[in-house]
Amino acid sequence: MAKSPRVIIIFLYLLSMLLSPGAFTQAQDGVQADGEVRDYRAQAQALLDELTVTEKVGQLFLVTFRGTSTGAGDAITDLVLRHKVGGVVLLAENDNIQGGGEETPLQVAALTNRLQEIALVGEAAVVTDTISGEDGDAAADPANAETEAAEPGTPIPLLIATQQEGDGPPFSQIRGGVTELPSSMAVGATWQPSYAEEVGRISGREMAALGINMLLGPSLDVLEQPNPSSPSDLGVRTFGGDPYWVGLMGRAYTTGVHDGADGRVALVARHFPGRGSSDRPLDEEVSTVRKSLEQLKQVELAPFFAVTDGEPGLGSVTDGLLVTHIRYQGFQGNLRDTTAPVSFDPPALQTLMSLPEFSAWRQEGGILVSDALGVRAVQRFYDNSGQEFPHRHVAKDALLAGNDLLYVDKFAFEADDFDSQLANLLDTITWFQERYLTDPAFQQRTDEAVLRVLELKLRLYDGDFSPENVQIDPALLDEQLRQREGAILNLAQDAITLISPSQGELQERLPRPPGPGDQIVIFTDVRQGQQCSDCTPQPYISQTSLEERIMALYGPEGSDQITAEHITSFSFGDLTEFLDAGPGPVPPPTPEPELTEETPEPGESPEATPTIDYSPEFQVQSALQSAEWIIFVTLDVTPNIADSYALKRLLAERPDIVRNTRTLVFSYDAPYYLDTTEVSKLTAYYGVFSKQSAFIDASARVLFQEASLRGASPVDISSVDYHLFEVTQPDPAQVIDLFLLRDGSPEAPPSEEPMELVVGDTLRLRTGVIYDHNGQPVPDGTPVQFIQQDRLQGFTSVIGERPTQNGVAEIDYVLEARTGQFRITAAAGEATNSQQVDVAIGDNVRVVLVTLTPAPTPLPTNTRFPTSTPSPSPTPSPTPTVTPTPVPPPPEPRIEIFLPDLFMLLGVIGGLSLTALAAVFITRLTGNGDPHLLVRLVGFGFVGGLLLYNYFALDLPGTEWLSNLGSLAAVVTTGLGGVAGILVGWRQPDQKELSRRQRSAGD
Repeated sequence: MAKSPRVIIIFLYLLSMLLSPGAFTQAQDGVQADGEVRDYRAQAQALLDELTVTEKVGQLFLVTFRGTSTGAGDAITDLVLRHKVGGVVLLAENDNIQGGGEETPLQVAALTNRLQEIALVGEAAVVTDTISGEDGDAAADPANAETEAAEPGTPIPLLIATQQEGDGPPFSQIRGGVTELPSSMAVGATWQPSYAEEVGRISGREMAALGINMLLGPSLDVLEQPNPSSPSDLGVRTFGGDPYWVGLMGRAYTTGVHDGADGRVALVARHFPGRGSSDRPLDEEVSTVRKSLEQLKQVELAPFFAVTDGEPGLGSVTDGLLVTHIRYQGFQGNLRDTTAPVSFDPPALQTLMSLPEFSAWRQEGGILVSDALGVRAVQRFYDNSGQEFPHRHVAKDALLAGNDLLYVDKFAFEADDFDSQLANLLDTITWFQERYLTDPAFQQRTDEAVLRVLELKLRLYDGDFSPENVQIDPALLDEQLRQREGAILNLAQDAITLISPSQGELQERLPRPPGPGDQIVIFTDVRQGQQCSDCTPQPYISQTSLEERIMALYGPEGSDQITAEHITSFSFGDLTEFLDAGPGPVPPPTPEPELTEETPEPGESPEATPTIDYSPEFQVQSALQSAEWIIFVTLDVTPNIADSYALKRLLAERPDIVRNTRTLVFSYDAPYYLDTTEVSKLTAYYGVFSKQSAFIDASARVLFQEASLRGASPVDISSVDYHLFEVTQPDPAQVIDLFLLRDGSPEAPPSEEPMELVVGDTLRLRTGVIYDHNGQPVPDGTPVQFIQQDRLQGFTSVIGERPTQNGVAEIDYVLEARTGQFRITAAAGEATNSQQVDVAIGDNVRVVLVTLTPAPTPLPTNTRFPTSTPSPSPTPSPTPTVTPTPVPPPPEPRIEIFLPDLFMLLGVIGGLSLTALAAVFITRLTGNGDPHLLVRLVGFGFVGGLLLYNYFALDLPGTEWLSNLGSLAAVVTTGLGGVAGILVGWRQPDQKELSRRQRSAGD
């Protein structure tokens, strides 16, 4: 009965928690509360039970379409209205996105609203639109509309998906009117997940504002070994080449998307299970990767583990995975076994989904989306002869393998034959409906997939499928778009990276920025893209982009450091023409007379005005003759674009041009396209990683030495011997912080005041953040050794090895019943210096933290880039003297004696003193007072006493009970050992006795 009041109090507390407003709000959110996730599933099940076969089958398909028209006679209207497709994908190549300017967001918003209206309102929306004639001639004329009425159905919103990976075209579909997002590799070069989260937040906010509720991205591929010559080169589409950092960036980006969109944009991470090691693109054939499942878990799958650690609906957890078409050799360990493409292989895909890192996510509603089912890789896998495309079986195999959404694009042999694609899609949908009615296994798999799709849609719209909740308000676009462009500018300045030479050597090569009288020649890789087929082509980077930004910042309207007549800009095409003209001088063109427009007087001949048409090669030659700075604005190097080789050709064919100039390269794509010889001919080589305007601005600031160059490449660059594996190892120059945790909180800074503990207590030791060579926390799983040194005996042992988590490692250390002095340190790889924990165990336990040298504050630096790269630099200018940073002297050696150790020493001295007194007493007791006997007894006594004490000090068997005596144990062991030694010595005959015995034996 005594416990009754306590039980009542606990009951009332729990009741108040259940009825509190916070608990009720959390249950309503459906984001973090388990109960609400289950409620969405129940709603999805109830909704599934109401659907017709047509509606169920339609929800499986994520389709593409052409144009923007959504009238009664249009294919997309028919697919949504009558075949109940579950979603659409908006792509620039299909002309779904028009303009490419400031008007583009309004067009996209109108299209997404219209598509959702058709899905939710149904036939009435199409009839209204047909009467109003909003969608062109076909829609304006009711006679052109299909007469077959669509069956009434359950209103379910569409998934409207697109790609918006950043870095503009071709992998960002919406080009104008939205924030220019950086490439994934540019984000990776900052090594700051906060930037990935901010970019995701901007993307999520803007996509939700446009009515797009599904992002096919980001790419979580690991570019482990860059291969610039491979047609499957991923370039800047990946966050980098380290699995841990790709996962960290991907998780932060996912959090940002969900936060920016308020949970109304689903994110589908691609390309699962990872195509970073693939050797060919999907538009050729299926790539085969020779890796076992265990190898995949260590590299390719690791980033996907990071974004599936939880249930869908949590901010940092992806809603889906896009399963790509890659097959694996040796997947289950046998190198002779090759899977089908994972997207079509049920055992392989189910094996992956059964991994602990995915199984919980899958059980809680995680969705699998197939990669495009009509790409050439799939066509050649099913029929390498190119005679037939079995569209039915392709879609069926993808569904039965485990994909929940079937992404149907290029669904015919002819990628441009949309009529054939549409026919194949409609035939597949009809065949699926028939199979659903006749095949129970197919029906079960379909219901499972549709249930996941419905649950995702309910989660996106919080269970409310009303048009008012689903559609967006275009009037709000101005306040929702392009609101965080300053953050992208900051990111660009933190991403730009000095690849070669080292920072110190750069100061010698470029002691000053361009001056007022310096001639600057800029060559730009000018490539163009279109927002739509009828849109005006626009360059990714215009020929004068860098020049314009230089003039804006440093021209007469800026800091007045440069004038327009001293900068000349050319394209890579101009440079190619100059190189094609050969190594000799290009002759000047001959002036051609041109008649003046003035009418001559009668009898006079028309006067000719000579004009000169300077060829590009002659203009390039003239500019290079006086150039003091040559700057290259580069993209990737690809075989199908001849001008992309212009820089490589110049360095190989005309090295004399760059020998006496300051030659700088700004790479706006991946940084590994130049080889070692080519880099050696440059004055400086910078990685910019993205071609957006903010990165052009950052490049101009770097040229005029106003940038800090804090970035570091997130991928290997073999030409400068930069390897991520080495860069991400612990920096040996650091002093690892080591903390004692008291009540869960570490001591910081470490206290010199000792902790009073008892034997059997547990010390929790935690390192500070351990940094790599770039000044970033080491990847999770980096092993850290905790080392114990016996300061009396000199023995060293590893008491435990623990992996890092967020750069930190912990260990629990139990204080054993062993008297002595011990020192504990931490080491990680080549980083072997750390703070120290000194432990003295005697009558009590005293623990002290000792700091040898303050740990340096790490800064991101390019410490693994080569210290020098030979380059033909211009005539050296006076350089400022660099004062070396003084290195703190090593700590002076010292001997530390703790109080328990002093008591133990006094105990030994006391025991030896008692031994000596006992020897004197026994010598006198024998009556002869022989000094030789006294020396012998003292010697034997001291040896015996010290032997027994050492037996105790080494904690050998039988000495446990002595530990409780504290310092008295030294007196007892030394005394007892001394008495035993005296007895042994007393029984030994002296020299006189030995002589007498020898004489007796001789007689």
